Amino acid sequence: MIYLDNAATTRPHPQVLETVQHCLSEDFGNPSSPYMIGTKARQLIDVARKRLATAFNVPQIGIIFCSSGTESDNLALKGLLGGHQRHSGRMITTRLEHSAVIKASEWLSRQGIPVDFVQINQLTGQVDLNHLEELMQPDTRLVSIQHVNSETGIIQDLAAISRTVKSRNPTTIIHTDGVQAFSKFPVDMQKLGVDLYSISGHKFHAIKGAGALVMSRKIPLEAILHGGGQEFDLRSGTENVAAIAGLGLAADLATSAMEKNHETVATFAHAFKSRLQQRFPSIRFIEAPAALPHIISLSIPGIPGEVLLNHLADREIYVATGSACNAGSKNLSPVLQTMGFSPQRIRETIRISLAASEVPDDLEGFLNHFSEVVEALSQIV
Repeated sequence: MIYLDNAATTRPHPQVLETVQHCLSEDFGNPSSPYMIGTKARQLIDVARKRLATAFNVPQIGIIFCSSGTESDNLALKGLLGGHQRHSGRMITTRLEHSAVIKASEWLSRQGIPVDFVQINQLTGQVDLNHLEELMQPDTRLVSIQHVNSETGIIQDLAAISRTVKSRNPTTIIHTDGVQAFSKFPVDMQKLGVDLYSISGHKFHAIKGAGALVMSRKIPLEAILHGGGQEFDLRSGTENVAAIAGLGLAADLATSAMEKNHETVATFAHAFKSRLQQRFPSIRFIEAPAALPHIISLSIPGIPGEVLLNHLADREIYVATGSACNAGSKNLSPVLQTMGFSPQRIRETIRISLAASEVPDDLEGFLNHFSEVVEALSQIV
């Protein structure tokens, strides 16, 4: 099997699985219980919190554990603009966002919150800073712009976005969905000027069911889950200790090996793209000045992406046609539409997303399999 859909989910790290198993079989106590096994469970959460706080350069009170990137996005947006704070401001976002941000924004709009969409430079895939500045209003309370796009790998310049926003309104809160970014390069919240940052563990070799909302400081949010007051009263519910402990360890492992992993992925991506271009000159890649090598978005004229995906899967080569969260939809990718791609090219596009631990050892063999599928399809479609 060649697994190349790591933007959808990653294989859990063996050490993470060991930690999860230990938590489930040994330190299984309720972290709110006062006796020893409860105290041990609480200590595991504290260790994970400290690991993430160190990685992001934030205080430990700035780490709010939750179940996923989706929940983290919702807590950020609804926690700031929903509930009793409703009608107290407006929001800016983009058409490139993950569906969690788009649908939470739509929900806020139905509650009466004005939502503005900033334009994207179609050549770079990045936010138009001039338009962003124009959209800023005295009552703009939240700007939510993703760090890395899951379909194109394009990186937004958060530091420049922050400077633009704060120059117009220093009190505006900046949130970013960093699900595809964290673990790929250093993320220092203080240097970026970002207030809220969402992550999901299963994107960097933790298990599904653990995410976090990272705050640069204590920010007054309204909880969207109410109960026992866990996570500083922002996310009630008995903590998923095993998943949280695994999340913290995965973050530690990822950040310690970040430079090496990036080099491995970048080397493979460059070789794969150049060799594939030699074999199929008509192939088109999404290229941008600022993009992760981990995500390769390509299209071959005349071959529908879904057809190519299915034929590759027959050879146990697994890729995607876009975001896994929208895989069941027959609608054209909103991201690629925003970037100005034609409907035909969008339908022909597939996404290859890499992780250092999943890079094929035999590049030549992989290229041969890929090429054989493309050549066969070229004869029949």
